[in-house]
Amino acid sequence: MSSAARLLAVVVCLGFALPAFSGEPQWVEIRSPHFSVVTDAGEKPGRDVAVRFEQMRAVFGALMVKAKVNTPIPLQIIAFRNRKELRQFAPMWQGKPTELAGLFESGQDRCFILLDMAAPNPGQVVFHEYAHQLMAGTLSMQLDPWFVEGFAEYFRSIEVDGKKAYVGRVPEDETYVLAWMKIADLFRVQQQSKTYNENGDHRTVFYAESGMLLHYIYDNSLFPKVANYFDLTRNKHVGVEDAIQQAFGMSPAQFDKALHNYARGPFKFYALPAPAGIDGKAYASTPLSALDAQAILADVHLHSPDYQA
Repeated sequence: MSSAARLLAVVVCLGFALPAFSGEPQWVEIRSPHFSVVTDAGEKPGRDVAVRFEQMRAVFGALMVKAKVNTPIPLQIIAFRNRKELRQFAPMWQGKPTELAGLFESGQDRCFILLDMAAPNPGQVVFHEYAHQLMAGTLSMQLDPWFVEGFAEYFRSIEVDGKKAYVGRVPEDETYVLAWMKIADLFRVQQQSKTYNENGDHRTVFYAESGMLLHYIYDNSLFPKVANYFDLTRNKHVGVEDAIQQAFGMSPAQFDKALHNYARGPFKFYALPAPAGIDGKAYASTPLSALDAQAILADVHLHSPDYQA
């Protein structure tokens, strides 16, 4: 898209597609060494978000020192004060916005992470969504939703205190799965699957089981087998059940049993030195005019297939 066309698209969005926010929100931009956070939730919450992203970046770098982590595309973080505001940017499913607490929107020239600051644990939302950005910058191909979301769920539970960063703790909401999906059904879920998009219990179970599965994979060093599975299904066009048998050395039913046994615990987690030198008080803070904030939000819509029209 040419510069003129992009400008026209933004102007059109400004004129006709801006969300109607109540209470005249006051927007502010927080700039940390590696991130820009735009928020109408207040300066302090904005600084907290920036700190979380800096912590995640440092922890992930320590964990993945051998990986060629590459995130060259600029990232804009937008932290909304409530879910109603975020909802106006959520992906559409059968004409309705998907219920979510955070969103990663990827583009060729810019990526966005949108957050609901009224969510019960916004820190975990930060880590989940930034894990998507890290994966997008590290991998050159789009993998199945169970792996993509499981990867993000694994890293959302990072906890950082004054001395240590704890990685790999299983969140409580992943241990209370009452109706497990069969592993073959989990592996069949795709981007346009009803289970992945429709609000409700099935989607909740999908996220929880995907997270539990990635903990199982991490704790048992199964990534070479995961790579073999994707090679079988994507490059050799092997069916899901046969690919599970060949890659993991067990039938889907045996895999189900192994995952259920693992989910009973106990679980492993890892402690690293806490990232040093991350102090949100030193981050620059700049008030944004309503027009500047609206231009940023219009740019989000421009990058979203559901809202470009």
